[in-house]
Amino acid sequence: MKWYDFMPFIAGFYALALGLFVWDFNQRMLLLGLIFIHLHFFEEFGLPGGFAWGGIKVEMRNVNRVVSRWQLNQSSSLFGNEWFAITVYLPTLFLPQWHWLVLAAVIFAFVELFGHLIIFNVGLKSYYNPGLLTAIILSVVATVFLVETIPSGMFNWLDLLMAFCWIGLNYWIGFRSPLFLYFNNKKQYTFTKEDLNKSASYMKKFGSKPDDYQY
Repeated sequence: MKWYDFMPFIAGFYALALGLFVWDFNQRMLLLGLIFIHLHFFEEFGLPGGFAWGGIKVEMRNVNRVVSRWQLNQSSSLFGNEWFAITVYLPTLFLPQWHWLVLAAVIFAFVELFGHLIIFNVGLKSYYNPGLLTAIILSVVATVFLVETIPSGMFNWLDLLMAFCWIGLNYWIGFRSPLFLYFNNKKQYTFTKEDLNKSASYMKKFGSKPDDYQY
């Protein structure tokens, strides 16, 4: 099994926690976020998967034909995604008084929606890309949360600024920092042909196929 195959089990753990313990409204919404962000990772890389090639194609324009030279592999994608889940979603459960942390989790849901609904669909010339369905669900959860909390004046402009800074900092750590590069240099965790086969329908639109790549 690969790292993304464990994501539904992690989502199930958070679902179990949601059902077994008493949480307030904010915590319930954040637990739903943790559930669906892990299902989101599974949708991107597991079922249907294919985000590795598609994400690099959209962000970098050109995809190296040698997969071991990609700007992403199994190890770095696990690190980056889980770093984000742990730092952006998990602390909010235990520090609800830090409103900017809560707001960061909410904003990130809409960032995911914009990325998958607009950027990746346009970049891949598609109406669907891996991760879109769960990104929509995440944004619905975030919208319900905002409808219930904004009238109470829970957030202010400083919260908004700090939330964006927190997202930016953790994106850098998770996907651009020396720590990310350390994991990405572990060539034994290069994506396999099985992973690339999940991107075949997107590759076809750009005149390539999984057999064009060296592993």
